[in-house]
Amino acid sequence: MSSKHPHFHIRELRTIIGHIINDEDFKKLQAHRHHMFFNRYEHLLNASFFAYQLARLFRADLEVCALAGLLHDYHFTTLKSYSHAVIAAKNAERFLVTEEVVEIVRSHMYPLGRSKIKRACGRNFWVVKIADFSAAFFEISYSIVFLQFQHNRIKLKRSKLLMEMVGEE
Repeated sequence: MSSKHPHFHIRELRTIIGHIINDEDFKKLQAHRHHMFFNRYEHLLNASFFAYQLARLFRADLEVCALAGLLHDYHFTTLKSYSHAVIAAKNAERFLVTEEVVEIVRSHMYPLGRSKIKRACGRNFWVVKIADFSAAFFEISYSIVFLQFQHNRIKLKRSKLLMEMVGEE
């Protein structure tokens, strides 16, 4: 199968993040609402997918970006401020990821946050930063469209991409 085929990339992404998305503790994020109708687990899948695709586009490290995108909001608190990034970075260490992944997770809220925290920099950091923003924009936009469709009594199906990533058909 050609590397240009979209299913090839989803399979490759799943080999990078599969051990985490199947972790029982990580799956508990499904109970935490994140952006309107999306839960935190879905947000992290979306951010990881966007980070992976952007990393391919900008020739960044696929594994670092996919993992940092997946783990950047890995916490069970209701914190909305920058401090959740420190907790998420500590939780990310549980999966034995590289120090670069942990640093990107810790500093993903830049420019918000404590000035004492050393900020990650470089291509991988910016890929994850943009992926997080893109995932949030997608989720909020999708939720608004869903509400509009619901108001007009039009049914809207769940994102097929998200179902493919978690292995649902």
